[in-house]
Amino acid sequence: MPRGASACSGLIYTCPMLSRDWLSSIWEPRRLSVAQWWAGGAVLFFMLALVALVLFQAAGRQPVRPPGGAPELTLQAGVEGQPLSGLMGVFIDTSGQMGIDEVRDPAFQARFEVPTGPVATNMNPQPYWFRIPVRQTGSEGDWLISVPSVAASELAFHGPYDASGRALAAPVVMGIDHPYSARPLGAERMVYRFRLAQPGDYVIYLRAKSRLGQVYALTAWDTGRYMAGVQTKRLFDGLSYGVLLGMLTYNLVLLGLFRDRVYAYYLLNCASALLTLAGFNGHVARYLWPDQPVMAEWAYVMAPAAWIVGAILFARRFLDLARYAPLVDRLLLGLMGVMLLSVALGLMGHWRWLVSATEIGAMVGAVTALFGALLGLRHGYRPAGLYILGLIVVFAAAFLLVLSNWGVLHWTAMHLNVLQLGVSTELLVFSVALGARIRVLRRAQTELHARAEHLAIVAETDTLTGAANRAGLAQVAQRQLQPGQRHALLLLDLDNFKPINDRFGHEAGDEVLQEVARRLRDQVRPGDVVARLGGDEFVILLAGLHDRQRLVQVAHRVLQSLRAPMAWQGHPLSVGASLGLARFPDDGANLAGLLRAADRAMYHVKQDGQAGFAFHEDLPDAFASVPGGM
Repeated sequence: MPRGASACSGLIYTCPMLSRDWLSSIWEPRRLSVAQWWAGGAVLFFMLALVALVLFQAAGRQPVRPPGGAPELTLQAGVEGQPLSGLMGVFIDTSGQMGIDEVRDPAFQARFEVPTGPVATNMNPQPYWFRIPVRQTGSEGDWLISVPSVAASELAFHGPYDASGRALAAPVVMGIDHPYSARPLGAERMVYRFRLAQPGDYVIYLRAKSRLGQVYALTAWDTGRYMAGVQTKRLFDGLSYGVLLGMLTYNLVLLGLFRDRVYAYYLLNCASALLTLAGFNGHVARYLWPDQPVMAEWAYVMAPAAWIVGAILFARRFLDLARYAPLVDRLLLGLMGVMLLSVALGLMGHWRWLVSATEIGAMVGAVTALFGALLGLRHGYRPAGLYILGLIVVFAAAFLLVLSNWGVLHWTAMHLNVLQLGVSTELLVFSVALGARIRVLRRAQTELHARAEHLAIVAETDTLTGAANRAGLAQVAQRQLQPGQRHALLLLDLDNFKPINDRFGHEAGDEVLQEVARRLRDQVRPGDVVARLGGDEFVILLAGLHDRQRLVQVAHRVLQSLRAPMAWQGHPLSVGASLGLARFPDDGANLAGLLRAADRAMYHVKQDGQAGFAFHEDLPDAFASVPGGM
């Protein structure tokens, strides 16, 4: 499938569905924030720019000058980067068999066309012949012709030829099919150095062949100026690599600490980005595999695909797309499948598919991830804002590089610097975003824990009185009634409560129960537990209180507090209580035993017919053996 058709199919499926989610939010009551508007606008801008790029790419060949209409380039000392576009002739050798003698034949010269812009091969593996006429006005000159490529299969320079047709130097051959040592000056990029001893007109021929798509935007340089620029570029590369290696190390430590897969995906994203940049800069061929050009070429092709896969995995996990944007999550998962399939095809030798999928996948994947981040931001996921910031930066840089690769823009070395700066900025912002994500997760965990505690309290609390219920009492008793501890339990049953319910209704009865619970809490310590077992029965678990005299004082205070009348709609309501006391571990080894013992003591008080209290240990044998009702 042609590259334009592939891009269009991805856009036709992806963009309308994602745009619908963003645009539909405009009419919702909750409006988009300013940041969301800017991010959405950036997404739409890049999406429309990509459509325009596809249409431009499908528009056809760029204009050319008439045959033989190429002027000469006047070489100027001290000038850097004189473009050769519009000056050099180009011929595509469809047979692949033509040699330098045939190309130099005067009868052949009319077949050279002179395009007005850089020459994009669009993955055409056939040889391209370039005729480069130059003029030197000074007495001596040391010049370079730079080809902005590190992955051309083979570049063979012939000449320079003087006006008499004599070659002034032997041919120079270099390329990714050759060891790195074949490159002149040890430069990462393909350069051809030539020296001219006197003024005159000269012609240089270049035979270029590549399995990968290339953009031949050749430039002529003064050698001294070029090498000075190379040193600056190497310094910039070192700083970029240092930032990326620092991010790798930092997040490797975080992976060991948090054991979260998002850090593993970040490491894959960062490592593949570093390898991609090193490949684009020629450092893979220079430092990793200088004598194994096949490995350097494989790394050049595979690293960007691995970068896209790592970026997709990171986006899905970091943005929690399965939760906030399930459609985007499925689209990215499908795109990752396409990338893995393209890698498999690349391993089988179908590099055109892999390179095309990588270029288009980078654009479509970035747009899709941006929409997912926007949807996450709309749902209140704040780290998505940082993700959008980082992605827009690298998206713009990568977009600039693709424009250069497709010949839309004149290629300059600064484009790679922009890409490196964009990638470094993106990964630095992503690292900060991971820190923000940790804070969000911790806050969510704290809120979840607080909610769980609240639900636990609700589950253990009597909804009418606010006292503990049976479950709450059981939880406290399980913690406190341990061997070696000494506690007491007071069980009370209200007297005269049923007549109040019958005469004034359940509303009055509920208020009486609420007031009883409040008065009981006022008579005990903060560590003691007041619980309502149901109906008009209450329990007080007295922690660490075992002394009989003090328990008597507590019982008197409780009875005294309950005797005071309670006002309800102008009616004084009075209740009494019968109390039974049991001590741990004397009267029971657990909560159930204590409740049975206290219930027998309370039953004894009720049998006497007077409000009061009794200890289980004081019961006559007949009452002590009565089965408890608890």
